[in-house]
Amino acid sequence: MKHTFFKRTLLIISLLAILGILVYEARSIYHTPTVKGTHRTRTAHADRLVRHLFSLTPTPDKVYYQNKVIVLMYHEVTKTPPDPGALKLSNLTRQLDEMKANGFHWITMKEYTDFILHKAKVPDNAVLMTFDDGYESFYTDTFPVLKKYQVPATNFLITSTISNPKHIGIPKLTWDQIHQMHAEGIDFYNHTNDQHAYGYSNTARTKQKPLLMGPVYSKKLGRMETEDEFKQRVYTDLGMADKKLLKHLHNDQNVLAFPYGGYTKETLEICRSLGIDVTFTVKRGINSPGQTNGYRVNAGGIHNIPEVLVQYMKEGAPLRPLPFAQGPNKVS
Repeated sequence: MKHTFFKRTLLIISLLAILGILVYEARSIYHTPTVKGTHRTRTAHADRLVRHLFSLTPTPDKVYYQNKVIVLMYHEVTKTPPDPGALKLSNLTRQLDEMKANGFHWITMKEYTDFILHKAKVPDNAVLMTFDDGYESFYTDTFPVLKKYQVPATNFLITSTISNPKHIGIPKLTWDQIHQMHAEGIDFYNHTNDQHAYGYSNTARTKQKPLLMGPVYSKKLGRMETEDEFKQRVYTDLGMADKKLLKHLHNDQNVLAFPYGGYTKETLEICRSLGIDVTFTVKRGINSPGQTNGYRVNAGGIHNIPEVLVQYMKEGAPLRPLPFAQGPNKVS
């Protein structure tokens, strides 16, 4: 009996030690400065440990949830991530392999909106793939992988940046690239025309908030916007974005992802007045019929570990932090 107790105690201590190492590795990835080369080594080491811990036998026939949809959120996905908000293409491939092996079913945005608005049926373990911001790498890197795996997906576009030679920053898509992908089953919807930014929320210009979250300081006016001016700005911008999408893609429905997840009651009312009946936040959770302002799980980020993400999905995307950070703390 003493021998059995000793073995159990040793096993518990070993498991705690492994978890301690994993937490240390995950924290050090985010908070410890490193010399060139050691960051990659540490990341790979932590990744191997977690993969070993979560590499369980696939369960392709198991039902994890029914009449619900998990929406995954990505930003840039590329072979060589330029910043912590981007996901390695190889990790996206691993995610898709894990989802496929474990019986998840990808659906289209049309299937999702019919489910949300009209209680249409969706497959068990349904997943909607969404990508924000319209990066050029979506065409060069991500799209070929989605096409190979036959995964339907949606990209939310900041329409003022599309085919815009004056755009500063990470290259964005062109309408020609979008037309090509749209013809092969990729959907594109609204991420505002030109409101993907923060503005000053007080006259002293010491505090900021997303532009869709209320009146901000107007440099042009030299003062804070009024409530009516804020509403008109948002109405004009969102309407312009949807007009561009209608012109180029002939979209028959309007869907919006709020930049930074920022919205207010007034913003939602503006959306409904424009015929935008389905919107998305950046809050974690799983979606049921009637959840018109949808939850999304952050599946991107350079430190994403596919096995951990899929295990979290198997649990039905509970409202708790994902173990071993799945992406950047601040998403757009």
